[in-house]
Amino acid sequence: MEKVTVSVIVPVYKTEAYLKECMDSVLEQDFPDLEIILVDDGSPDNCPALCDRYAEQYEKVRVVHKANSGLGLSRNAGMEAATGTYLFFLDSDDCLDGPGAIRVLVERAEEQQADIVVGSFRRFSGERVSEVNVHHLRGGDYTRTVDFRFKGFYMYGHLSYNWGKLYRRSFLEERDLKCRAYPYTQDKAHNMACCVYRPVYAFVEESVYRYRVNEGSVTFRYKKDYMEVWLSIASDFQEFLRERQISEDYGDLIDFHFFFGSFFLVKQEQQFRKHGVLESARVLRRYGRYPLVRRAMGELARGKYIREVEAFSWRVLIRLASLGFRLHLYWLFAVGIAMLRSLRVDEGITRSRYRKQGGKP
Repeated sequence: MEKVTVSVIVPVYKTEAYLKECMDSVLEQDFPDLEIILVDDGSPDNCPALCDRYAEQYEKVRVVHKANSGLGLSRNAGMEAATGTYLFFLDSDDCLDGPGAIRVLVERAEEQQADIVVGSFRRFSGERVSEVNVHHLRGGDYTRTVDFRFKGFYMYGHLSYNWGKLYRRSFLEERDLKCRAYPYTQDKAHNMACCVYRPVYAFVEESVYRYRVNEGSVTFRYKKDYMEVWLSIASDFQEFLRERQISEDYGDLIDFHFFFGSFFLVKQEQQFRKHGVLESARVLRRYGRYPLVRRAMGELARGKYIREVEAFSWRVLIRLASLGFRLHLYWLFAVGIAMLRSLRVDEGITRSRYRKQGGKP
């Protein structure tokens, strides 16, 4: 049998304070056949020197130095340098969750001949570590359904991340599935493109990844260009389907993308700018002027794709909210989101994704 190896790709940019913890978690893995590719994305701090030091100290570590171009293109540079049977993407401010993380992913991939293996994860900040955020997904024919994509990309979100997964390198390379250069949400765009090529998915319940709650990261900042980036992801995905001549209907990914985009737009206005209903409604009105958004909301208001979603509460919420959007009731939409936030419903949804961990991998 061909030797199985894993390339762990770690893009590095301004994470000097976290890099040691990240690398320690990789170097302690009990899976022996690893190569670690540190991609220095033109980091202006001491990270380039730290990367070189690791390469000098450990034979399995290699470094790619490049001009700053963002997370997506750094991952591409790591993929080009990789030689492993599988790829694992690890952000340099995060960690693997226990010494068996890579091993359990590889075992599942080999057992099911999977192209993508999805694990669960935990969040952490300092000494505080959350319970396990489980994926709630299953394999087989179910992975071809609208409900699988809805849960994976939107309801629970585990398919939206590059980190915490094992990818078969040949699956990505043979289909030229590279990451995009978006300033954020590039993970989701990449995994949407992967999904349409009908990979064999496999899943492990164990937490294999620790995601750092880093309030200095782009995730926790106001995004002035949020609307434009969100629109670009959907329009580029539509063009991707056309160029690749993929005839199967993946319009659900686009429609739900725009639906949840409306929530995120209002949430960041209210959370980061402390804007009220009127300003939030003005943002929604501008969002609703785009033809792709209007079409998506119209299809959802008519029930398209929603009928294939298992969760009844989400079917009702999406149908009613999309109808209100199509009727230009933007102020009511904004009021509804403000009420949900004041009642901490969004926090409750997030908490429901976590459970106590039965043991590390």
